[in-house]
Amino acid sequence: MITLHVYLTPKTGQAEALQTAIQETWISTMSEQPGFIQAAMLTAFEDEGTEEIEIVSYWESEQLRLEWVARPVHDQVFEPIMELAESISSTVKTVGHTWNI
Repeated sequence: MITLHVYLTPKTGQAEALQTAIQETWISTMSEQPGFIQAAMLTAFEDEGTEEIEIVSYWESEQLRLEWVARPVHDQVFEPIMELAESISSTVKTVGHTWNI
């Protein structure tokens, strides 16, 4: 199992729109893909003064995640995310242990 961590900084005034696009378009479509296990959207705790968003998605394998990225629908649902974000970065990690997943 692997995780994809995507770090997004919204453009000024676009934090709410970005969160909506993440939830209603990108993650809902991602969740229908073969190999997808689950995802979480992490935001700042209370008044930390940052609007950065982290998405952590769990996949059965890197191969299945890459197949999702190669599908045309991926670009369709990720395009609005790119338009609303000032910056986007990501990393993939191997899951060594799990608890209650």
